[in-house]
Amino acid sequence: MPRLPVLPLLFMGLLTGLLNAQSTRPLHQPDISAKYIAFAYAGDIWLAPRAGGDARRVTSSPAVEKDPHFSPDGKWLAFTGEYGGNDDVYVVPVDSGTPRRLTWHPGPDQVRGWTPDGQRVVFMSTRTGVPDGEPQLW
Repeated sequence: MPRLPVLPLLFMGLLTGLLNAQSTRPLHQPDISAKYIAFAYAGDIWLAPRAGGDARRVTSSPAVEKDPHFSPDGKWLAFTGEYGGNDDVYVVPVDSGTPRRLTWHPGPDQVRGWTPDGQRVVFMSTRTGVPDGEPQLW
């Protein structure tokens, strides 16, 4: 009886499993408001009703958007957008609208939340960390 080469078959099985796992893009970085759940999926920001239902895409550019955070009143969504190769801070109304850019620094600025009064977006940046690049909250 001929012997089957076990190692190549095992490798092919593992490779198939890895390729299938890479095609799945789970949601990331969820944030919850009274009405919605925001999350990053496939490089865009999405909103889903907290009570259940279909999710809708908030951003739809070829760039990567991530780190969604609701304002304390739930009317605004801040997120990090990587347009042009650099992370910057953006806000968009939850009901719909065009994202508005808040930072223009050449270093990465990444959203981390809002101030408790909802007047400012809190973000992490290395803008004053030269030369060691230690991130600080702004």
